[in-house]
Amino acid sequence: MKKRAGKRRKKSILIAAGTVLVIILTAAGYQKINREIPPAVVEAAQIGEWLEYRDGVMISLDSFRFLTGDEQEKLYQETGFETIYETKLLEVTLTLENTAAESRQVAMSDLYAEGIGISNGINKNIADASEGRYSSNMQELQPGEKKQVCYPYEILKNQVSGKEWAEITEREFWLTFSSYPVKKKLLLP
Repeated sequence: MKKRAGKRRKKSILIAAGTVLVIILTAAGYQKINREIPPAVVEAAQIGEWLEYRDGVMISLDSFRFLTGDEQEKLYQETGFETIYETKLLEVTLTLENTAAESRQVAMSDLYAEGIGISNGINKNIADASEGRYSSNMQELQPGEKKQVCYPYEILKNQVSGKEWAEITEREFWLTFSSYPVKKKLLLP
């Protein structure tokens, strides 16, 4: 009887020691990685301020808004787009400026609308079918040219809790187009 209890005790001690060792090694690994790879530097711009989007191409946020339910329903009918989940459409208007001496092809598909726990790209299905309401994902800019573009971002109800969904239009969002080593974002206050 005492032998069994002693064996169980030894086994429990070995399991506990092994668990503690794994936790210590995991924490040491995280600390090593955080020392070797520094956190991203954040560059943020408010409405009307400029950030470099790509080599020689600057970007500025002009405006943003959530479409009303009626506007959204009308847009879905016009484009023939059907949703599975309840959604809100965030419409963002930007200005691009080519400061380079040559023309530039700019892919806008790297521009994501983000919030805490949410990250969505441009809704291509709506943008392509909108008959000119929204801009193309590929923009060509001549030297010195400024161009205003507009894109829809779809926020899905299943991306947040019910309480958060009720307040989704009050939530803080930003547009991100670079994450590391410099995180660049346009704030949607």
